Amino acid sequence: MRRFILVFAVLIATLAGLYAGLSQITHHSIDKSYELLPLSSEKSEPEIYDYGYQPELIYTETRAPCLEQYSTKKAMWGDLHIHTALSADAFPDGTRTYPKDVYNFAKGNEIPIPTSEGMPQRMLRLDRPLDFAAVTDHAETFGEGYICRTPGAFQGFNSKSCQIFRAGGESGVSELMRMNSLVSPKRKTSVCGENNVDCKAAEALVWKQVIDAAENAYDRSADCEFTSFIGYEYTRAPNAQHMHRNTIFRNADVPETPFHHVTHPLSHLLLGAFEKECRVGLEKCDVISIPHNSNISGGNAFNPDDIKGFSMETQMNYRAHRNAFDRLAEIVQHKGASECINGATDILGDIDELCDIEALRQFGKIEQAVDTTTKLPAIFKSTSPECADEHLDAKDNIYKGFCLSSRDFARGALLEGMSQEKLGQVNPFEFGFIGSTDTHISVSGYVEEDGWEGHIAYEADLDGRLGTASLGRFNRLVSNPGGLAGVYAIENSRDAIFQSMKRREAFATSGPRIEPRFFAGQFDENICDQANWLESAYAFGTPMGSKLPAEKGRVQLLAQASADPGSRTLEKLQIIKGWLGAEGHKHSKVIDVAKSDGSDSLCTVYEDPDYDPNLPTYYYLRAVEPERPRWSAAQCAAVPADKRPEGCTNDMPETIREMAWSSPIWFTPGLMPALQTESEGHGHQE
Repeated sequence: MRRFILVFAVLIATLAGLYAGLSQITHHSIDKSYELLPLSSEKSEPEIYDYGYQPELIYTETRAPCLEQYSTKKAMWGDLHIHTALSADAFPDGTRTYPKDVYNFAKGNEIPIPTSEGMPQRMLRLDRPLDFAAVTDHAETFGEGYICRTPGAFQGFNSKSCQIFRAGGESGVSELMRMNSLVSPKRKTSVCGENNVDCKAAEALVWKQVIDAAENAYDRSADCEFTSFIGYEYTRAPNAQHMHRNTIFRNADVPETPFHHVTHPLSHLLLGAFEKECRVGLEKCDVISIPHNSNISGGNAFNPDDIKGFSMETQMNYRAHRNAFDRLAEIVQHKGASECINGATDILGDIDELCDIEALRQFGKIEQAVDTTTKLPAIFKSTSPECADEHLDAKDNIYKGFCLSSRDFARGALLEGMSQEKLGQVNPFEFGFIGSTDTHISVSGYVEEDGWEGHIAYEADLDGRLGTASLGRFNRLVSNPGGLAGVYAIENSRDAIFQSMKRREAFATSGPRIEPRFFAGQFDENICDQANWLESAYAFGTPMGSKLPAEKGRVQLLAQASADPGSRTLEKLQIIKGWLGAEGHKHSKVIDVAKSDGSDSLCTVYEDPDYDPNLPTYYYLRAVEPERPRWSAAQCAAVPADKRPEGCTNDMPETIREMAWSSPIWFTPGLMPALQTESEGHGHQE
């Protein structure tokens, strides 16, 4: 026994030493002499909207105006986070569907659900088609994936790396995706050839496939039945801490190649390229970048120190870039919710029980830490320490140790952004909200709780979905069906939807098609009872996503939400308030403003008695359904007791509450909005 213990101790020491050595080998400091230029495109100018302002719809592509247009905007439903076999963490798992299949599924057609061996298991379709979607495959491995999937196309097909990739499983995924966990990623010469020439050529082929699929799926007729956006995922994840972003282009005027973690390994390089190569370099090109998975970013997704040590001018320019491109953030998806967290010491406020729903990480929760920089097993655990100065590596400006921060969640990030602005900076974290799925089997918008069939091939049966695994890619039991992106747009076209997303007139749901409306302004006390209440709301108020000067008088908030006819009646409406106190302390408060009356919608006008025009403040609306069984409980209950999988006995909550979140409205002291001309049109060519 003593000999076994000694051998085991030596093994652990050896693994730890190897881990430390590999950590040193893969560690890279960043070049802080880099100078980021100021924003220069008119497309990047701050968008500050005064009360009642609605911008005219401008077409940047040749298309027919939609026959159906909505002066008060219609809720459009979509998914902006979708993976296919083009992703190097989907093909090895068995996914064999491609971008065209995504769009077919989004339109209501059947596609096959795969097994982990890549064989079709059964067909699946959406009950309610989507209005818009974007395929967002991992761009870093576009080239490598193509080479490894395509016999005879390039010499690297026969490489050992490609053989491992095609063999599938976790080893197949990590073989190509592992480079995304490096600060300075390096491609494999055995796959890519000298100077990466083969991977660059293959990447161009895949990028064309992505573009062509979106172009072919887009309905340019006056029927406007479906909108497809060209996009991809930027997959930066040092030490498995996610700083991922989804890139969504306005139209087909896009760069020749995608900008990703290999070519632009730091966020300021990426956003600088978007400004120079897209908004300035191409006449019609426009783009937004949507951070996601911030709940597992380890303090890094909304890190105010990620530009620390650069020149003050570069720091100022970077914050302006984040404001100009990070117009939305994804706050709910397959890998949990990123709205808020309880227990953060830097935010003063009461416990919000709804923050714990589909929470992948919590303070004090023992979690298996994942490190994809090596092939070593995870032999240590994390107790989710709160990020502090000792966790920040000054060499590369990344928080280490898988710490946890209030900034990993939207509510805390918004407060941090206002703190930066109060110091005289541009607010870098001033974003609206959306949800999406992060499906890796191409089932765009598939968010049905009771009948959910997973978002990776390993989850395609109940046993697979109930499996437990370490925090990271294989979440299984702690996974959820994800959410939807909602946008209020004049019509279902690229330009209309993109303009609304860029203006942050967008919202997130955890799955049901709840429609939240949120306005700030001065309203009749009986506006909710008026047939034309929505017209009045736009006439006398400003919708979600707007940034406004702090009002010296009273501030009224119009909160309304319609229930999903295919789900449950709403239980209540809540307004979430975040503000900076006089001493700069961060505060958060949840205010119940309306409770169920049995109708299909709830509506109220709320006037904050504690509003102080001298304090930076934001508000957003949260609409909440009654409790319902979580997918894991519902699906286990549907199986006879004597035939239930062993995984049905688990410690996950048996119930959840489905929700919808509006984008915030900000009230900023000292803000001087630019004069705007009120206009609303049916669109014209730019």
